[in-house]
Amino acid sequence: EKIKEMKKGIFFTLLLSVITIGLVSAQDRKMPEIPALKITKFSDYQCPACKYYGQILDQAKKEFGDRIEVTYKNYPLRMHQYAELAARAAESARNQGKFIEMHEMLFTGQEQWSRGKAEAIFIGYAQDLKLDMDQFKADLNSARLNRRVLADKREGTALGVNSTPTFFIDGVKVERMPQTYDGFKALLESKMK
Repeated sequence: EKIKEMKKGIFFTLLLSVITIGLVSAQDRKMPEIPALKITKFSDYQCPACKYYGQILDQAKKEFGDRIEVTYKNYPLRMHQYAELAARAAESARNQGKFIEMHEMLFTGQEQWSRGKAEAIFIGYAQDLKLDMDQFKADLNSARLNRRVLADKREGTALGVNSTPTFFIDGVKVERMPQTYDGFKALLESKMK
């Protein structure tokens, strides 16, 4: 009887060793990491199409997670009265670590501030985000942030941007932007292969 129990113990010890060795060697053979797709979006905060594609991009970020890396660039169009001011508001919030939050607020409230009183509305957003208001107001109208916004626009123009939104995936301009999330998802998946 004791011999049977000893054999069982030896068997389970060997089984556990084999499983452990298998797990360790599986960890040693990790799959190579697939680099994230780099997506650059040139955008105008007063552009309704940019708001629409922002929602599509948000959905993609949720679904693809760290397999995509998004960079936002300013491309305010002259025909949009408050676009440069909105871009400076986003950059002012960036200086305080709240870019994405302000970015989302600007698009969410686009229809309201596009009708007027944009600066007062942006100041309200900054208060809601609990930003340092003296710094925010100084940055909002600073030449330094205006140069940053215009540098983004010059970069876009040099890359062939002439409308918003314009997307680049891994440095290649997307010539025909899909109209739906499913189309955008398919585009991203085709670039991941």
